[in-house]
Amino acid sequence: MSAYVISLSSQHSDDPSWRDQYYELVVPLLEKHGGKILAAGAPDALERAKSWQRGAIIEFPDEAAARAFYDDPAYHHAKGLRIFHTDGEIHLLAAG
Repeated sequence: MSAYVISLSSQHSDDPSWRDQYYELVVPLLEKHGGKILAAGAPDALERAKSWQRGAIIEFPDEAAARAFYDDPAYHHAKGLRIFHTDGEIHLLAAG
């Protein structure tokens, strides 16, 4: 069953250049773990939601693949960039 990583964030850093480095690191890791970005952009809050600047929904073949992506040692630096420059939250939603 597919699994989905849902990411919501707002940048608090004045330096937007970190995003290029982040994507250079993340795109190959998504491919490695079978991840596919289904949607990304500014989310429109419908009900009782915090106002985030960016959101993404990433599909993985299953929960194990999503966790393997998140726990991959090669993701450690990218995760650090994201955490340093943004406030946000990431959720895993497993279908089934």
